Amino acid sequence: MTAPITSVVFDLGGVLIDVNPDYLYRKLIPDEKERRDFLTNVCSREWGRRLDEGISFAENAKVLLQKYSGDPHMQSLIRAWDKRLGEMFAGPVQGTVDILEELNDANIPLYALTNMSEEEISLEWKLFPFYALFKDMVVSAVERVMKPDPKIYEILLNRTKIDPRRSIYIDDRAENLPPAAALGFTTILFTTPEALRAELIRHNLPLLKRCAS
Repeated sequence: MTAPITSVVFDLGGVLIDVNPDYLYRKLIPDEKERRDFLTNVCSREWGRRLDEGISFAENAKVLLQKYSGDPHMQSLIRAWDKRLGEMFAGPVQGTVDILEELNDANIPLYALTNMSEEEISLEWKLFPFYALFKDMVVSAVERVMKPDPKIYEILLNRTKIDPRRSIYIDDRAENLPPAAALGFTTILFTTPEALRAELIRHNLPLLKRCAS
């Protein structure tokens, strides 16, 4: 018989929070082709990953600002990543927040494991009061190691002392699941709150069996 689940670990972005740089840059760069070029070649995915690795925005932006030193408009676009960071959030994924709150009401210990910059996590704590439901939160920029590196999962286990064989890990990126599974976690690839609810109920967690409207 499978041991009962006694704790649940959530990823944040894409699971509990709808966050995307495009939400901000649609306002600043209305032309889609120009916007895609900016987010691919200037403030790129790799550039953003360095923030999640723990490099500050000021340090990460230094080379870009020097490169575009003669272009005030481009410099303004780069600085907006930091100054208007909150505009990258569409808000919470309410269906997942409902699940989080129901698990908390049922006294299931909750944890977070996320790839995120220190600037972003600091802002999110102010914007999303339900973060207080987590007993602990492991953040890549603070630990200077990112998923799917196994070390960050081990940091979570060493710090919280949870039993991975009795824990579920939820993430919206498939590549982040195998390291957790290798440590013994039951893993769930997040697609929608409804699908997550059904999967958690399948694992006998105390959630309301809601029908999709």
